[in-house]
Amino acid sequence: MTKNLLSINDLSKKEILDLIEFANHFIDEDGNFRKEDLFPEKIVANVFCEPSTRTKSSFAIAANNLGCSLIDFDVENSSIQKGESIFETIDALNLMGVDLCVFRHSDSVIRELAECLPKMSFINAGEGAISHPTQALLDIKTIIDHKETLDGLNIVIVGDLDHSRVTSSFVEGISNFDLGSLTFSGHPEMCNRYQGSKFGKYEPHLEKALENADVVMALRIQFERYEKELNLDLDIYKSEYQLTSEKLESAKGDAIIMHPGPVNYIEITEAVYDCDNSVIRQQVANGVAIRMAILSRFLSS
Repeated sequence: MTKNLLSINDLSKKEILDLIEFANHFIDEDGNFRKEDLFPEKIVANVFCEPSTRTKSSFAIAANNLGCSLIDFDVENSSIQKGESIFETIDALNLMGVDLCVFRHSDSVIRELAECLPKMSFINAGEGAISHPTQALLDIKTIIDHKETLDGLNIVIVGDLDHSRVTSSFVEGISNFDLGSLTFSGHPEMCNRYQGSKFGKYEPHLEKALENADVVMALRIQFERYEKELNLDLDIYKSEYQLTSEKLESAKGDAIIMHPGPVNYIEITEAVYDCDNSVIRQQVANGVAIRMAILSRFLSS
């Protein structure tokens, strides 16, 4: 295993499955997270230059559960506000002895940071609209928890795919498995990258896309990533692409419903979010376990 986790493609299928199995070790028989003082001499820095609730908090909890010292870096009150570059900021943390940096940024800078600062390990916690490997790992774990394997499954992803780093990493991760099918759906102007994709087919009609689905992942519209105001009639969008109980009748009866969060209830109804087939809340919980496994592996490398 490499020193850094910059992309889900850094991991083989075996390494993905090993991390998921290792994550299970950190959940006890009552479903609680184990606290193991494995790395009391290690320092982890959480550096998030974009907003985050689930990823940032779960990495912080994971680091604390493993006995690490945690720097919860506050970008808004750092020297970045005085004009310091992100490279100088991360180098300062490196010189202070930080062992591992959990890093989120709107631009693709993490690879250059990893090359310039080889003593420090880097975990990609969100790279603009490009990649989010730890989210892909927890999503794969959640599917395996319910379906045992991804082999043979029909998976549907619907929403604003073009601006979704979750989609990019998830698709790359599940390409290691022998899926039954992978279908992309959503407004055509939000799915340009996935029309003609080598990984799966694009189906603009959601009800048709959902036929015989085993796994359905809904994604929000990422309004913050549009350079111009999105000219979209939300009522029409919801009528065509919102995941509803009625539309899900096309899917298999035991299909699981996923969403990486945050939820805006444009892409999914509250009824679907709360339905028996929804595993969205379990995804959040799995984030802690999988990130404990990731930190353990990369702090040991």
